Amino acid sequence: MLDKAGALANYRNGNYKSDTEYTVRIAKSLLTLIGIWPLQRGDSSLDRAKTFIQIATVFGLMCFLLVPHVIYTFHDCEDLTRYMKVIAAQVFSLLAIIKFWTMIVNRDGIKYCLTEMEAHYRDVQCEEDRLVMTKSAEIGRFFTTLYLGLSYGGALPYHIILPLMSERVVIGDNVTRIPLPYLSNYVFFVIEDSPMYEILFVSQIAISSLILSTNCGIYSLIATIAMHSCGLFEVVSRKTETFVEHGQTELHCRLRDVVQHHLKAIEFAMTIEKALSIVFLSEMVGCTIIICFLEYGVLLEWEDHNTLSTMTYFVLMTSIFVNVFIISSIGDRLKQESERVGEVSYFVPWYNLPKDIINNIQIIILRTSRPTNLTAGKLFDLSLQAFCDVCKTSAAYFNFLQAMTA
Repeated sequence: MLDKAGALANYRNGNYKSDTEYTVRIAKSLLTLIGIWPLQRGDSSLDRAKTFIQIATVFGLMCFLLVPHVIYTFHDCEDLTRYMKVIAAQVFSLLAIIKFWTMIVNRDGIKYCLTEMEAHYRDVQCEEDRLVMTKSAEIGRFFTTLYLGLSYGGALPYHIILPLMSERVVIGDNVTRIPLPYLSNYVFFVIEDSPMYEILFVSQIAISSLILSTNCGIYSLIATIAMHSCGLFEVVSRKTETFVEHGQTELHCRLRDVVQHHLKAIEFAMTIEKALSIVFLSEMVGCTIIICFLEYGVLLEWEDHNTLSTMTYFVLMTSIFVNVFIISSIGDRLKQESERVGEVSYFVPWYNLPKDIINNIQIIILRTSRPTNLTAGKLFDLSLQAFCDVCKTSAAYFNFLQAMTA
């Protein structure tokens, strides 16, 4: 027993940097590209200036794509009913802008989560705890990879293939052109002349890919740190299950270690909630609207017998469903893991322990009766019930939209 306890005390995770890098690699790659990776900015004036220019450029490109597209859709298109399906793309771009600025405003809170994540891997006390945390990281990477595959698999055909296969746009002198991926009204200049039209066509594809990468990068970060929070509660449960295995000696020290890890897990989850609550709210509300219009797009393309367009809208709709489901399931899992700490505490052989230890275990159980969870703007919890509500609400909006345009 003493040898095992000594081994635990002397354990050092020499691979903590590679463990952390493995956990955040996808989010880091995507968010560094657009300048909002929290650990990217340095303290010098030159670093701050570079970050400011990068953020201003990305934000300007997003507005350059979104604003003219909105102007055209609501002022210039002849048949708004046929164009309502593209509103999903506009809401998607707007969500990217909201999440983009939320990341900037709450940079310090997110940076705290990332630095604490590295500290958790560095200070892990045994290989079993490290494996619990890396398993949670693997689940987060799986969720991210699944969402990225569906998002890029649906968005790239929408941005590239569909415009190439669409009916040609006729301009002056009987000249026909491939329609832009985002039909737009650039109020202050004319885009029909070459080479402006070709440049704008490529630019819209590039900017839309940038917006997609923004959404995917922020989603990857959410999945990464939320699953890490779940892993912290799993570590607490494992420590609670095993803190009496080393005999009756040093029970107070081992129980104190359990309580300290529990407090760290709660604080980490509360920081996520504070930093990303607005992102969760915009994601749940925005995805409800996007699903509604994508369902409408699937119906229109199906009626027109456009197989490729129908499949493209269907894949996009599936990716948004998967997005909402994963975020909701992560929130549900976090709540379950925080509650499980209390269940595990109850099933330890407390009846063989000293009275003061029993009283301390009761405090742990009492704290877990108020489980830790993630909320969407403090309005509702992220849970599987919230996912069901999104599905029902989007279906209700779709029925209303279909009735209005019939």
